[in-house]
Formats: sequence, C-alpha cells, structure tokens
Amino acid sequence: MKHSILYMMAFLFMAVCSCSSDDAVDAEAPVVQFPLEQLNVDLNTVDNLPIIAVIQSKAGLAQVNIDINTAEDGVIRYKSITEFYNVHNYSLAESPEYKVGYTSVTVEAIDRQGQKVTAEMPITVKGIMARPVITFNPGEIVYDEMEENPVIPRTTFTVESEAGLKSVEAILVSKDNQETLKKDEELNGVDSYAFDEMIEYKEGDKGVKVIAIDTYGNATIATLPVTYKIVPVPVVTLDAKGLSAESGKDVNFPVSVTSIRGLKYIDLFLVEGEKTTLAKRVTLSGEKEYNKSVAIKLTQATSHVQVVASDGREGKESSAMRPVFVDMRVATANIGSCPLANLGHKDYENAFGMFSLKDMRSYTVDYALESADNAKNIDFKFYSFGGSAIPRLYSMDNQEKDSEYKGTSGNLKAIAVKNQTRFKIVNDEFDYDHATLTSIKKINAGSISTSKLTPFKVGDIIAFRTGSTSAAGAAKVGVMKVVNIIDGKTLGSTNATANILIVEIKMPTK
Repeated sequence: MKHSILYMMAFLFMAVCSCSSDDAVDAEAPVVQFPLEQLNVDLNTVDNLPIIAVIQSKAGLAQVNIDINTAEDGVIRYKSITEFYNVHNYSLAESPEYKVGYTSVTVEAIDRQGQKVTAEMPITVKGIMARPVITFNPGEIVYDEMEENPVIPRTTFTVESEAGLKSVEAILVSKDNQETLKKDEELNGVDSYAFDEMIEYKEGDKGVKVIAIDTYGNATIATLPVTYKIVPVPVVTLDAKGLSAESGKDVNFPVSVTSIRGLKYIDLFLVEGEKTTLAKRVTLSGEKEYNKSVAIKLTQATSHVQVVASDGREGKESSAMRPVFVDMRVATANIGSCPLANLGHKDYENAFGMFSLKDMRSYTVDYALESADNAKNIDFKFYSFGGSAIPRLYSMDNQEKDSEYKGTSGNLKAIAVKNQTRFKIVNDEFDYDHATLTSIKKINAGSISTSKLTPFKVGDIIAFRTGSTSAAGAAKVGVMKVVNIIDGKTLGSTNATANILIVEIKMPTK
C-alpha cells in the first residue's frame, strides 16, 4: 500500500514538473526530487520501501548515477543509468540490499549539455533484532523422593527482547497432556519479562515450555526440564487366608513390609463395619524390611485388620487388609445332591448329601441312619430338581424328597432325629464379606423360617438357624455363601441332577 502511495507521488511530481521535449540550448539544469525527506529501513521486516526519486531535464538526460553513502565504507556506486524511455522525465525506483551503516543516498543527474545536479536523501537502517532470550534460574527442576525432606524450588525465568515483547506463555508439559500455567498476550513491547511462581510438580510432569514472541512475530521456545524422581510406596504383603482368633485375647498378626526409602511406621487398624480403629503403631527407623508378628486384640465386630505402612512421605502410604474371624468358625464345604448323597465323588472330598454344621462337613446317608446321635449331627441336605437341576436346600424335618436319598439298607425317611433347620436368603440385608459375630447377631432369627429353600444361585447369601436338637447347638444363627454349583456334565455324569454344591460357612462359636 505504502509503495503505491509513493509511486503516485512520483507521478504527480512528474506531471507538475514536466518539461518541453525540445533540447533547448542553455536549458536549465536537471531537477532531482525525493518524495520522502528521509527513508527509514527496518531489516526485521520484508516490506521496506525502495529508493524513489523524480528527475526532470529540459536538455534531456544523459546519465543518472546512484551512490550509497555509508558510515564505514564511504561512497558505494550502486548504479549508473544511461538509457531512458523519456529523457526529460525519469522516475527512479531502486531496491538495494539495505545494510546497517547506510547513511544516505545521492542521486546525480547529468544532462546532454553536461550540466550536473546532485540531491541527497538521508537513510536510517535498523539492524536485525535478536530473537527473545529466555533464561531459567535454576536451569533444571529436580524433585527426588529419596531425599529426606525434598523441596520443590520456585520456578523462575526471565525473557529479554531487543525488539520488545508481544506475548509470553508458560506451559506445563506432562506425560499425558499440556496445561497453560500463565499467558500474557498484551506486553506492549516491553523489553523484559519476569516469571516467579510456586508450581507443585507431580509425578509425570516433564517440563515447563516457554514461548516468547517479539513485536516482529519472531518466537523463541525454550523448556525448563523437570525431573520428578519417583520412589515406589512400601509394599505390604499379608496372607490372603482369613485368620481365626478369640476376642479379648492377644493374637499374633503376621506383617511383612518392604520399602526402598525406609520405613517410618506401620499402623494396624481394626476394621469394624464402616469404622476403623488404630490397634497398634510400630515405630521404625528407616528399616527396608519388616517381617514380624504384632500382638493385637480383636473385637467381635472386627472383620478385617488393615495394615498401613509409611516411609515418611505424606500421602504415599500403602495398605493391605486381611480378613479375621473372631469367635467364629469358617469353612468351605462340598455337598452332593441326591444321586451323590451316599456315594460322593472321587474328585471332590466329602461330597456327600447330609451336612453337619457342628463338623462343617457332609456325611453319607448311611451315617445319618446309623444312630440318633448321628442324626442329631445332620442339619440339612442338598437336592437338585428336574432336568434343569433347580437347587434346593431341605431341613431334615422336611421329608418331601427323603425317599430318594437311599442308603445301603434304606432311605432317609428312617432317620431317627429330624433337625428343624431354617433358611433365608439375605443378599440385600447382609454384608457377607465383612461378616462378624456382631453383625450375624443382628440378623432377626425369627425371620429365618423356610425349611425348603428354592431356588438359589451362585453368589447368594443364605442365613440359617439350627433346630433345637442340633448337635451344633440349638437356635444357632450363621450365614453361608454359595460359592459354586458343579453340574452333572462337568462331573462326568449323564444325570443332570447329580450336582455338587460348594459353600463357605461362617458360624459364631459364642
């Protein structure tokens, strides 16, 4: 646009100062005029103006010389022009390769009568400005969790710019994303900028990327490296198998912990429903391993012991839990359906049809028929109904299917004592995984009233209540979880009702 304006000015000069085409004798000397008083050149841009001059000559131009005057190299002849489309009116427009040190341009016009005229226009040349310079202090952020008291330093950097700053942006670069920490977009050409912030670096952070842009649009990008040295949290290893104990008595609870950084303490908590209570703290002095049993007392409401280990870093504790069975018997048992009641199965231990809550195992039909004492020791039986093998639990006083339970010399109808065990599915009202003596006692015994429980499925929680004649004790309440039901095909039988029920049972001892 500004080039067009200058060319228009040059045209106007020519129009106003047009000369006759006659080569007059004793004509006036040539006239050289510049549209600009001074030419300002900026090497940081690409649209600098050319050198423009308008020359008129009544006698006609013979030669035009263009000289560049410099501060260090003196006068440099840029160009001599001897051919003209119009010898009386000539518009000069030249774009030399501008350099720092150019001070002016001199245009000399010589007409055909040998008359010489010179005109000079000052030139200022702004040199190429350096890109913004970003300096970090410190030059790297290192956070090492192995140190005793690691501290994250403040993040500081400065930006200097010869040309003046337009914007500065600081970006936190992490393993998975980038987040702008600060962005100043209206710096209005200031030549310096300072950043001083407390950034809470975290695991996965890689660095702070800074983008500085000067007023010419030149950008500098630099990154402050961030090294966040991670130390693994302590590793707590506990036996997954539940630990049986008596309430009110010391129990030696095995604890195994390893730590790369060194252990400061180990806490043992009693988990009682939604509440946790600190049972004991073991204070340590940087040991890398701990393998000991800790004496603690458990309550009848304790379902788990939680072990929390710390290496001194807040928020970097690790924990594990182990189930405990306080004043309870816990067992996993196999129970065979009617076709297996007296025979069992070679691949499943004690997978007979008669179950004893006192002994936590199943027995044969022959055992149940052998004596009254044995009969008192049988609390319920397992049955699979029809081609779909619908599972059922029967109390011993429900004799609906007793004729199908055959022993060596008779069937179950001949049993001497018929225990009145009762059942109820309690999936929605009881937390089996956190079952304790206390929580089992809260089950309404009167609501456990079914002598024939059907159907049920894997995962169901079944509450039971023993009969008055049970060898396990009268009116004892417990719970069982249906772990699995093995079908006949899996057992290698063509009889669909030949199944094995696997249950886990939790029953208070007090």
